[in-house]
Amino acid sequence: MKIIIFLSTCIALFACKPQPQQQQEAVPPQEGYEIKLHVAKMAGKDAMLAFYQNDDNRVGVCDTVHLDSAGYGVFRRPDRRLGRGLYLIYFPSGNMIQLLIGSQQYFTVTSDTTDYINTLVFENSPENTEFIEYQKFLQTQEKKMQEIEEEFSKETEPDEAVREKYAKRQDAIDEEVRARVAGIRKQYPGTVLANFLNFTLSPKIPDYSKTVAADAPDRENEIRRLSLYYLKKHYWDYTDLTDTMFFRIKEFKPKLDRYFTTLIIPNPDTLYEACVSIIEKARPNKTMFRYLTEYCIMHAFNHEIMGMDKAFVRLGERYYLSGEADWRTAESQKQLTDEIYKRQYNLLGNTALDLKLPSLEGGVVSLLETQAPYTLLLFWEPNCGHCKTVVPDVKKEIFDRFGPHGLKVFAVMTLTEKKEWEAFVEKNQLFDFINCYDPNRQSNYWTIYNVFSTPVLYLLDKDKKIIAKQLSVEQLVGLLREEYKRKGIEVR
Repeated sequence: MKIIIFLSTCIALFACKPQPQQQQEAVPPQEGYEIKLHVAKMAGKDAMLAFYQNDDNRVGVCDTVHLDSAGYGVFRRPDRRLGRGLYLIYFPSGNMIQLLIGSQQYFTVTSDTTDYINTLVFENSPENTEFIEYQKFLQTQEKKMQEIEEEFSKETEPDEAVREKYAKRQDAIDEEVRARVAGIRKQYPGTVLANFLNFTLSPKIPDYSKTVAADAPDRENEIRRLSLYYLKKHYWDYTDLTDTMFFRIKEFKPKLDRYFTTLIIPNPDTLYEACVSIIEKARPNKTMFRYLTEYCIMHAFNHEIMGMDKAFVRLGERYYLSGEADWRTAESQKQLTDEIYKRQYNLLGNTALDLKLPSLEGGVVSLLETQAPYTLLLFWEPNCGHCKTVVPDVKKEIFDRFGPHGLKVFAVMTLTEKKEWEAFVEKNQLFDFINCYDPNRQSNYWTIYNVFSTPVLYLLDKDKKIIAKQLSVEQLVGLLREEYKRKGIEVR
């Protein structure tokens, strides 16, 4: 059981903006907010009302107050309500008080910041009163867990029966926590308190060791596979993705990150489906819909695994090119649209679009008419510093090794002048490449193959399907060795 208590002692501060209210909240009779504060030990000090930013360790400062000589002060704005979420009252000394803010935004806080859980008192805020009681309850449960772990550590060579006994004791504590949260959800339905505490729970994974046969092949991996599949399927069961409070819960983005990095296999179709699933869960709330759509499109765009840009393109077509994502500025939308267009033609698995270009020797060569078991499509230019290293490496490490087994290099020089091109080809003995260029700039290769810097490399199979891109020469050598090995050809 993982019990989450959100505390931080190292934070940076920045100004926050008004946030939209959760649609399900009833609007209270008061406008704005008023939070009265009494902390005698902070008399004469400044206090800041802030919220946790969900994607880093900074907090947004919403209001400040100077406490008088008795330690009294009031955070007050009659013209603006605070967005739902987990907030803190932060003092320059580093002390802080955590509190939840939902529909009730007129209440009083009294605290001794040296032991805020045991001395904190709220008036007119039942949710925060319950929140403090729940944290005290968690402290008790954590102590019980520690005692069980200490007892177990003293066992010498515990057998399965002993392990199960301790596991049952831990499960009992976990069930007590879940029951407590369920009771709070029933008493405070739809509130920040209920949704936040629910968020801290994790799916309870079935014990597949009791259902997978003892003699099942690769039993341990099968148990692990079933557990991971269950966790993936139920990962968001305890999170209401329509609740804007998650803008002010610092563990929300890390939870998103863990989902995509540990549970979603690096396959573009799988990533796309996972993104659509959580985006659509948030659709009823436009603010969360926007946040999760932006998170997913950028996650796919920045993915380090080759070929994952297919998910980026599909998400872009579904939500951005369709006009549904209407929140971006015209400039930002154009930049994203351009990126989608630059990638949609050269996705892994696509058949390469033909290039018919003048060759260095005269005449015209065609990419699709090039007969080879593998074709390396190379875009380069002789004045590019990186090309001066990569292109000779392509000759030495790829062509000289795999050329005898049929591989060809279709090398497109991206400039329009021939003199330096000819000199580079001669100097590096690239005569066996299919050397060509586009002096009249008619092929649009830069868009089709996303060539906005050089060098750019694609590996095509015999049918001219794209099987690799954005790989180094060393990575391509490894891939080609495996490809030829499957054909029964060993290449050193």
